[in-house]
Amino acid sequence: MTKSSGACRAFAFLLLLLLLGGQAPAAEKEKKGPPAPAASNALSPGYQVKPSEVVLPPGVAPGQYVRSIRPFPNWTLICDENRAKKQRICNISQEILGPAGTLVFSWSLAAMADGRPIMILRTPAGSAAGKILVDLHDGQPSVEVQVYGCDARLCIAYQPVDPRLRAAIETERVVGISYDLKENGAVRTVAFRAPLAGVKQALSAI
Repeated sequence: MTKSSGACRAFAFLLLLLLLGGQAPAAEKEKKGPPAPAASNALSPGYQVKPSEVVLPPGVAPGQYVRSIRPFPNWTLICDENRAKKQRICNISQEILGPAGTLVFSWSLAAMADGRPIMILRTPAGSAAGKILVDLHDGQPSVEVQVYGCDARLCIAYQPVDPRLRAAIETERVVGISYDLKENGAVRTVAFRAPLAGVKQALSAI
């Protein structure tokens, strides 16, 4: 390689460095405009963050309360765990929708404070007769579950899991549910069937 060609290449390389090093700052200067406005922490008017459907019990720190939902045939196992106290409370629930697609009934298998199993039954507000009939299809009269109380949304009743109900769960029967509902001054009977199949599977998963 001759001295002249080497000098040319060195000059070309130096020129390239000058171009790269000299044009970049100029380009950056051209990109810079007026300073961006300070970011606002306020939400847009009319918009809000949807609160969690899980409400923290009093005294429980965020992140220390866990809800797990496990679907089974016809029933759903819901467990709430307080990690700070190492406590877990579970229930097995079923919801029944009517022909219009609205909720007409729900019930949950839960445990009382002393550990005894109990069924919690819920109907829409307006239970006229003050009771819910549960036909266990065991050749005996329907179980009359007295309504404990109502608010603006629903009525609630409690039924201990006695030997009859336990047998119905064990054999996975389809039971009959009925109650009288007062709407617009008139009383109508709401009657349907509810399957107990799936309760045993959910229980075994607790």
